[in-house]
Amino acid sequence: MIEVAVIGDGQLARGVAAQLAERSDLRVVGPTPRDGIAAALDAGTRVVVIATTTRLADIAHHIEAAVLAGSNVIVSAEECAYPWAVDRVVADRLDTLARERGVTILGCGLNPGFVFDALVLTLLGTGGLPTGISVERTVDLSGFGPTVRGRLGLGVSSTDFAAGIESARILGHAGFPQSMSIVADALNVEIDNITTHIEPTLVDDNTVGFIQEYVAIVGGLPWFRARFIGHLSPAAAGLVVRDTIEITSRDTPLTCTIEPGIGSQSGSQSLIANSIDRVVAAPSGWLTVAELEPAHPRFISEHPARTSIS
Repeated sequence: MIEVAVIGDGQLARGVAAQLAERSDLRVVGPTPRDGIAAALDAGTRVVVIATTTRLADIAHHIEAAVLAGSNVIVSAEECAYPWAVDRVVADRLDTLARERGVTILGCGLNPGFVFDALVLTLLGTGGLPTGISVERTVDLSGFGPTVRGRLGLGVSSTDFAAGIESARILGHAGFPQSMSIVADALNVEIDNITTHIEPTLVDDNTVGFIQEYVAIVGGLPWFRARFIGHLSPAAAGLVVRDTIEITSRDTPLTCTIEPGIGSQSGSQSLIANSIDRVVAAPSGWLTVAELEPAHPRFISEHPARTSIS
């Protein structure tokens, strides 16, 4: 039986813990507030899921504590999907420590972790080298709690939104540089720089959503365009909730549309819960989703057998 500790007291941590508790082969501890991580580690936890916040700097010490305790780590923080994009020194140090301790660190969720990177790489397997990648995701933001809404900048005036972006108190949706770096690394492509733009969607000077775009420049030209449209009432605003990936190459252009789009909360929760087995089986070090098998659920049987077709 694998013991899994879930750290965090928010919506995502509670959802992950509940989903993991459905598996008879896991012993789930938590969800536990972040200040309770020491007690969880003392129990000899095989996997620690840290679902608390966005920034690497805020949880690097928790990741280090888990690794030193001999636990594998799954982190929901967007910056942790590819930590080298934020702090190469910290990322290299924790990667080395994980290798020395024989454990794995993985940052994953719906994005980064799937729509803008893992799914893109899967689709790229059907053709040649891409000349351009475009991913657009339109999301209903109404299901998020107050902490995430604050980070997204919802419910504030246009002036406060601009000030929040300037101070980095408001992030919009985080993780695009991480997804772009995951894809670029997998394809052995070097990104020159990444441009960013975000603007609020306002109703009577109240932010009800935002449009955000990141563009990765390669060889002086746009190569990977990531666009996120979030709204508290997308249908009322004439928006269709969906995910669209467009790939251009020397082969036939490819467009993949998922409609309705994958649920932000349910998708992130499931990708984390479905990553327990692949992290336990993975090589040691800080890995990205490009280096692991796809996440998937697993039926638990007392007498597992391969399906035969007669």
